[in-house]
Amino acid sequence: MKHAKNLGENLVNDEGTGQVDKLQRNAYLSSKGLKPNSRFQLDLFECVAERDDLRHIPNDYARSSLFTARNKRQPRRSLMHEKLFHYNEHISILYTGIELRAEDDEIVWLQILKYGKSVPLGDPFEFSVKDLVRDVDWSKSGRNYDRVRECISRLKANEVLALNTKAYGKSGAISLIQNYTSVNDSEGKPSQYRVWIDPNLILLFAGNTFTNHNWENYRKLSPVARRLADYVESHKHPFPLSLEKFQQMCGSNDSNTRSWRQTVKRACAEVQEAKIAETAFLSKDDKICCVSVTNNHKSSDML
Repeated sequence: MKHAKNLGENLVNDEGTGQVDKLQRNAYLSSKGLKPNSRFQLDLFECVAERDDLRHIPNDYARSSLFTARNKRQPRRSLMHEKLFHYNEHISILYTGIELRAEDDEIVWLQILKYGKSVPLGDPFEFSVKDLVRDVDWSKSGRNYDRVRECISRLKANEVLALNTKAYGKSGAISLIQNYTSVNDSEGKPSQYRVWIDPNLILLFAGNTFTNHNWENYRKLSPVARRLADYVESHKHPFPLSLEKFQQMCGSNDSNTRSWRQTVKRACAEVQEAKIAETAFLSKDDKICCVSVTNNHKSSDML
């Protein structure tokens, strides 16, 4: 009887906590001028609606190690409620699923969000594998078609729980793709997808708390340079970033400091050449120093 009583108390406590979380999320949306029970679509934000040349990532994801830049020869890890690195101490991200990477999963997800920007979050939208391969600028090949399919499977088979103590509280457990169905080709492989995105994703976009990337330049960057672009473009005035912190943000386990320095120097050169930063260099005391390009379209929620 005592065990049953304790279990009942825990269920009540969990339900109460859930109510508090919901109230905090609703209050946050209301403070940003959004009605909590409305159906939202991403193109309600002006830059999303008007700029087809941009792709958008929530700042809370951009500044974390959600998308890693590990060596592609290293097997992807399977994670269970693992706390990911985040640049901001007041934000925590717990991740369950197969490791996601900047080289493919990140750009595939950003392009999928673009396909669904005019559809209320939670409603389905469609795209083809061929279109997605083209739009992420990969060559048309059977391998790349399979690569897109693998990305979509990983983006579905995960759970991301963000906690932002200065904003919405808990995001709720979100899969980057909430669900999908597919039409298969003659070989039984998906050729056309119908995808749903979790409505709770609006919490990470509300208040323009997201970063805008010039797609033509961003998708051509190497994985490490792409992570550096995420950091630079999510800040109006990026603070110098230590080599160690950036390595954690990339999820890299390169134990050779000299090798990692060279990798970072190349990434700095890439983001400068792509005009993502006016200046980007690694200082003598191992700080990544960047000056943003002033006319870039970035988030309005920058530190």
